[in-house]
Amino acid sequence: MYKPSIYDRISARREALEEEARLAKLAEAAKAAEPEPEPEPVPVALQEVASSFTFGGFNLQFPGGFRFRDIQTTLEHEGEPVSLKIRRREAPSQQSLEQLFAASIQALRESITTLRVIRQRDCSLAGNAAKVLDFHFAEGREQRHGRLVGALVPVEGQDTVQWLDISCVVDPSRPALSLWLIEFDNMLAGLIGR
Repeated sequence: MYKPSIYDRISARREALEEEARLAKLAEAAKAAEPEPEPEPVPVALQEVASSFTFGGFNLQFPGGFRFRDIQTTLEHEGEPVSLKIRRREAPSQQSLEQLFAASIQALRESITTLRVIRQRDCSLAGNAAKVLDFHFAEGREQRHGRLVGALVPVEGQDTVQWLDISCVVDPSRPALSLWLIEFDNMLAGLIGR
């Protein structure tokens, strides 16, 4: 019968400690790699305050009682145009987010006959559940890419919700606009009440 020498036992003990340390390090790395769940966004309500907008350092403040329903504007980014549209409407209480978003897509299809849906997904807008539609269409010989984001947003101090949709359209072939949709998403992520 073989009896291990003291040197064999010391070596086996050292190897066992090294293996234990290696496994502990792997377990710690696996635990650190698990992403922590993101906190649920806190829904932000629309407020019945005077509307305004800022351009070129000027702030155009409307009198109380006036509020935006539709905003259609063309922005310029590095010399390239970006169409931006924002709409706010009373939402019938019996209609869901899915129904209102489907109606918005249908309205797009009626106004843009060459509309091609790229993808549709869920997201949030100012902490409220929202839907996103990426779409493509031809305007003459020019190609256009658009994104539509729609949400049902509560109104502060009321038991009603309003339909809010924000969309943009760009020429995807312009290098200056290659990252616009990322910037658009970041802009919407920063949409908060005051």
